Amino acid sequence: MPYDIQTLLVNDMTIDEELKTLNELLKEKNAELNNHKKKRDNYQEQARTQQMKRDNYKELSRKHMSKINELKTERDHFNQLTREAKAQRESLTEKINEAKANGVRDLGAMKEERDAYHRSVVENHAKSQAIHEQIEKIRLEVDAARSLADQCHQLSLELREAADREHQEFVRCLNELRELQDELPDTL
Repeated sequence: MPYDIQTLLVNDMTIDEELKTLNELLKEKNAELNNHKKKRDNYQEQARTQQMKRDNYKELSRKHMSKINELKTERDHFNQLTREAKAQRESLTEKINEAKANGVRDLGAMKEERDAYHRSVVENHAKSQAIHEQIEKIRLEVDAARSLADQCHQLSLELREAADREHQEFVRCLNELRELQDELPDTL
């Protein structure tokens, strides 16, 4: 709101009253200016806080993904052991069936070896499955961290926009204050 200082000075006020009124106008404008500055600075600080949170969530997500990759390697190892033991078990089952067909009766050693491979299949599969469940649990944590990072990012953008609006108001108010000061007569 521009002030008409000349009108203020022309009315029937004494010089002391005019100075007092001008000082009040300057104080009001300075208070408004400081208010916009505080709000702007507060929004900027909140935006920085949200950006730090976003970065922390992103880092957490990266760490979780690194752990997932390690676990996948371990799971894949157990899956490979499972496939190998399964192939050995199936091979022995075929040999046992051939031996039975050829009339061989003493198959205890072959059956024990086949059973050992079967136990290996079951154990390695269980280990692989347990690791897979860990991966899925961590994947949920990754999704949550990414979601929180996105929310923090969005909030930081909104806060930056609010800070920009306050800065525009600060500049407007500063210009009004300067205009007010420029309108003051040099003789006062």
